[in-house]
Amino acid sequence: MEKVNEVNVLTKECIVTALLRLMETNSYPSISITDITNLAGVSRMAYYRNYKSKDDILINHLTDREKQLLKELHGESANDLRGMMMIVSGFFQENADVIKAVYDAGLGHKLTDMLGERIFNYFPVAIEERAGKYAVPFYVGAVLAVFKRWFDNGMVESVEEISDILCRLINVEAAINFLVFPKV
Repeated sequence: MEKVNEVNVLTKECIVTALLRLMETNSYPSISITDITNLAGVSRMAYYRNYKSKDDILINHLTDREKQLLKELHGESANDLRGMMMIVSGFFQENADVIKAVYDAGLGHKLTDMLGERIFNYFPVAIEERAGKYAVPFYVGAVLAVFKRWFDNGMVESVEEISDILCRLINVEAAINFLVFPKV
């Protein structure tokens, strides 16, 4: 059983790598499943055992990598806004190739939805106040827009610099009114 799992992981990595390589020279809509499977060296059956669509390749890969992010967010270095921003910025830097591919594929909305869902799960939102239900989408949109600009500008700022910029932009007092910070 473990060998089957190892083969499945390898198959997924080959498919992701093939898609990312193809996106370097081709537009996302022009890339076919055949292109991906040929470059990955896997069968169509192996492809469809793992993915329903090209979109699934990118989103599932990012979701798999996100597990490490969630572990780090529960660690000691995430005990304040700057610590959390450092961890999230580091995640975005480490996964820039996949995140850029998500945007290039026109799937930025899926990233926004995914991040919004994770924040709702991580921070219980105090929605007694009418504006509370809008706080998470507001901050997700703002943070992702900053990261997108960071990507588009070649990520010249370090993780520390982009984290500091985000911390200066986020009104912590207002955010605290809407979010219940987790116990570390």
